[in-house]
Amino acid sequence: MDTAVVITRPADQADELLGQVKDMGLDVRHHPLIDITRFEDDDSAAARSIRQAILNIDQYQAVIAISQNAAESGLSWLDDYWPQHPVGIRWYAVGPTTAESLRQAGLPVEMPVDQFDSEGVLALPSLQAVDDEKILIWRGVGGRETLANILRERGAQVDYAELYERRQIDWAAQDWERTLRSSPVLVLSSGQALAIAQQQVPDIATRVRAIIVPSERVATYAREQGCADVVVAASARNEDTLHSLRAWFAANR
Repeated sequence: MDTAVVITRPADQADELLGQVKDMGLDVRHHPLIDITRFEDDDSAAARSIRQAILNIDQYQAVIAISQNAAESGLSWLDDYWPQHPVGIRWYAVGPTTAESLRQAGLPVEMPVDQFDSEGVLALPSLQAVDDEKILIWRGVGGRETLANILRERGAQVDYAELYERRQIDWAAQDWERTLRSSPVLVLSSGQALAIAQQQVPDIATRVRAIIVPSERVATYAREQGCADVVVAASARNEDTLHSLRAWFAANR
């Protein structure tokens, strides 16, 4: 089959997956939709807010990292201000890639068993009774408020450390035409990526053969936008994405 695969991950996070898909013997195209820009430790308002949260991190009972970018950026700030990791904090990750970043730093991590999103984190037993606890969420600027809102309903004080920005990449029509030629399989890492793609190509649901997404929540959104063949990977990890790609190509020879 000559169906190509389009990878939409940010430029600095796609090389390994691109190589692995190429090793499958597939035509692979890289078309990043989001640029991740981490905040530097300077005199900006964003940096001052992050610095305060990191300096006071020992006052929190729990820290939740929303993404791998959040975990890696937060750990970098932590290393700059804490010679040793503060004790007495429960560490949480939304998914396995994020959890691995925290574990590699020597931190014990809790994460959902199979639902890798805010709802999965909220179902963890240790986050049910959080009355009067202080919880810090590591994330990018903006995003869903579900996690913080429900934790606050449960009695927690929730703060954010917004560690990076997601900047939309605007592609010209001719670039999209090259990427979408011959109806490829589109690999998306988030609902935001799908929204960006659809904004720039309103009929993208009919321009691709299938869409690979990392969660049921994103899959539901994709189906609502008219995507007929939506494949839900177990997570955003490379191995889960590759497994879904292999299964799709095996079923669509």
